[in-house]
Amino acid sequence: MGYVAAGVLARRASTSAREDPHLRHQTDRALLSRAAPEYHDLTGDGRDELIVGVDGGTSHLLTIWVYMLKDGVMNRILNIAQRTQAVEVADGKLIVREPTETPGYEVRTVYAWDAKSQVMTEESTEYDWRSPASAAPRGR
Repeated sequence: MGYVAAGVLARRASTSAREDPHLRHQTDRALLSRAAPEYHDLTGDGRDELIVGVDGGTSHLLTIWVYMLKDGVMNRILNIAQRTQAVEVADGKLIVREPTETPGYEVRTVYAWDAKSQVMTEESTEYDWRSPASAAPRGR
């Protein structure tokens, strides 16, 4: 995706997020305070999707939205809110790591594109051991 198309997608995502009835509880302040959006191909079509994360502040939840541009229309393909330690993209999949109540363990959830339903779905959830060196909370 070229720079201009990415800019259009970012502007459309910002507008759509404010207008989306599911997101009305989010304030403009929260939308403006989010980390910089990221662009990665999560659908395998060779075009980058927009990944936006909004920190929930005192709730310690991170809301993650993924948008794709299809036929000139902005479509939300993922909407999750979790207590995340880290979010990463690997092999075209979105991976979210969350803390657990059990010391030394974390939950690793993988979201992947489902071409049939045209959204990202939960592909797998695993409980992983973290070595003491990696047990410190990771940045986003």
